[in-house]
Amino acid sequence: MKIQYRIDLLDELGRYILSEDPVWLETLDRAGRENGWFIPEFSKKASDEAAKAFLKRDLLETWLSAYPLQEYAPGKTPLTGIVMAGNIPMVGFHDLLCGFAAGHQLMLKPSSKDNVLIRHLVEKLTEMEPACGEQIRFSEMLKGCDRYIATGSNNSSRYFDYYFRKYPHIIRRNRTSVAILEDRKSV
Repeated sequence: MKIQYRIDLLDELGRYILSEDPVWLETLDRAGRENGWFIPEFSKKASDEAAKAFLKRDLLETWLSAYPLQEYAPGKTPLTGIVMAGNIPMVGFHDLLCGFAAGHQLMLKPSSKDNVLIRHLVEKLTEMEPACGEQIRFSEMLKGCDRYIATGSNNSSRYFDYYFRKYPHIIRRNRTSVAILEDRKSV
């Protein structure tokens, strides 16, 4: 799949996410029923913001023009395994986006806490282009990949470090941050 075609698909996916398509809205509701923390209105806001920030043709072209992406020969496409967190709706989407945009084959292990949204978006991509079903697969065990990206707790990251030590990898751990919110009323 050529890069421009992947950009076209991602742009179309962004328009789908921003739409009021009843299937997408039902998917957001289903994600909320399966994970009570994923309030549909907030999941919609998270997905809309991802679409606005990343899934527009001009943004994708500008972003990807900064990298020397290559077209891979048949059988030479790298396989990237991605272990996704599930504490925030679509938290693993950016890893999926990067791998897909780069033209890698992807093996995804979504969190059981955020399984609905990611699977639905991959199904939507596959509906738009059946070859996406070959490029992006789901698995409970990530073995045989050329590289790995994993996001999890500090505890799980120790396991990821061990399991993926012989391969190129990115391991994300817990992060802590603080915000100060002020209540300012306009006059």
